[in-house]
Amino acid sequence: MTTNSTKPSHPQTHLVVALRACAGAFGLVFLYSCGYNLFLLAPSIYLLQIYDRVLSSRSADTLLMLTIIIAIAVLVGSTLDIVRRAALSRIGSWLDHRLRPMVLTASFEYAARADTGAASECYRDLAALRQFLDSPASSLFFDVPWAPVFLLLLFLVHPLLGTIGLVSATALLLFALLTELATREPLAHANLALSRSYLRFATALKNIEVIRAMGMQDGAALIVYRDAEMARRSQDVAMHRTEIILGFSKSIRTLAQILMMGSATWLVLAGNGSPGIIFVASLLLGRGLAPIEGAIGAWRSFTFARSAFDRLNRMLITVASGQDARMVPMPEPNGLVLDHVSYIQPFANRPILTDITLRLAPGECIALIGPSGSGKSTLGRILAGVLPATSGCVLLGGVDISALRLCGGTRHVGYLPQDIELFGGAIKDVIGRLDGGDPGKAIDAAKLVGLHEAIMRLPRGYETDIGEGGNLLLRAQRQQLGLARAAYGNPSLVVLDDPNSSLDYDGERMLFQAIERMKSRRMTVVIITHRMGILSVTDKIAIMRNGTVAAFGDSERIYETYLQPPSRTGT
Repeated sequence: MTTNSTKPSHPQTHLVVALRACAGAFGLVFLYSCGYNLFLLAPSIYLLQIYDRVLSSRSADTLLMLTIIIAIAVLVGSTLDIVRRAALSRIGSWLDHRLRPMVLTASFEYAARADTGAASECYRDLAALRQFLDSPASSLFFDVPWAPVFLLLLFLVHPLLGTIGLVSATALLLFALLTELATREPLAHANLALSRSYLRFATALKNIEVIRAMGMQDGAALIVYRDAEMARRSQDVAMHRTEIILGFSKSIRTLAQILMMGSATWLVLAGNGSPGIIFVASLLLGRGLAPIEGAIGAWRSFTFARSAFDRLNRMLITVASGQDARMVPMPEPNGLVLDHVSYIQPFANRPILTDITLRLAPGECIALIGPSGSGKSTLGRILAGVLPATSGCVLLGGVDISALRLCGGTRHVGYLPQDIELFGGAIKDVIGRLDGGDPGKAIDAAKLVGLHEAIMRLPRGYETDIGEGGNLLLRAQRQQLGLARAAYGNPSLVVLDDPNSSLDYDGERMLFQAIERMKSRRMTVVIITHRMGILSVTDKIAIMRNGTVAAFGDSERIYETYLQPPSRTGT
């Protein structure tokens, strides 16, 4: 018995599926293009009829009717051109509307897994695809298949004229291929340098206060400028090469036009046709070569669109490859388990975490302590589902953290990172994780961490706008809001990375009380800290060194054995 298994050559990403859904619309655009190009024959037919009928009959009525018919044909052709351009623009708008939410979500996921700069570029690529469909270059490529039709008509007029047209078209196609080969490398370098420049500029803006305080503006501007200048030089190289090739192609076309008119005139003198073929041959050659020559000029736009499609599709493939569509049950309240968890960065020589095994019951609080570089924050990111473990697994209520995140169960996890980023304008939206849900949950989370009364003293209460990224707040206030966001919805696990780094005495007291309330609600709390004062609210302590757990146990025992300073005896 044989088993036939077929594997699709092109992964079914949202982008590919959306483009295939537009197949009927693109087919309609092609039909519009067929009508438009057929009506482009009207001037040639008009000239032939003038020479063959009007001049021989000297009939003004025939000329008038012929002119009216051809004028109508030209207007219909122009209308078809307008309609197909509008159709392509509508297709671009529909693709943007359908794909934008998916691309946004995929960009966030790709940024977390791979490269923030690449994710940002891929998000811009969707706009690049729409701009290409809105541009005249997209409709031009629907005209290219009609070039052979016009050249075939030249052969029907006379084989010599057809041969001239074919040779000219072949030369222009070679120039188009040369354009691709000559501009591929500099355009790739330009895209890479420009993306790097945008990323560094965004990083500089994010750290503008430090840059200004330390007088680093000129140095930061120089770094961003160098990448932008590198991109500009590469773009200039590509543009100059395109201009040179385009100049030669125009010369070829002009020479072909002259040769065509001269050959048609020779045929008329030799008695092989009427004088009308001089103009007809010239018009047919122009229509046959125009799409090819236009494609050379629009090749840069096409290359950008093709690169944008490839990057966007690769990102969607990468994100989809790490997702599991299986139904995952929600976690049961039976605590947190780390089973031989290890983590090594790609292309790194040594692991950051090695064989970590821990178990925590619901309502327990553990402190991860140790020197800088011991892997505490990395372990915290794995517990929060931000990083996938290289080996081993993290189970929350018997469900793997990674699978829980992929099936939309991230509401069961709260996370307060070292660098606090707050999104959303109103306080209720910030605490509520932007889900637009029940405001009562946001109030409950604020009460849990002791912020409710302070919020209610504000003029607009929970509707108070904190500014973009919380720039209207002090760092301690951002940290407290981040803590409330982490506790929103009573998650089963809360991971706090250095939660008291910016708090004063009153702030720390509120933090300790909030942790006790979380424990009373059977939340498992993981605290990553360098400050020993917070150990008083923990149930267990894990001391980390060189990516491993050097000691783990009840807080009192670990503190007395490893952390209590030695007693000093007087002499």
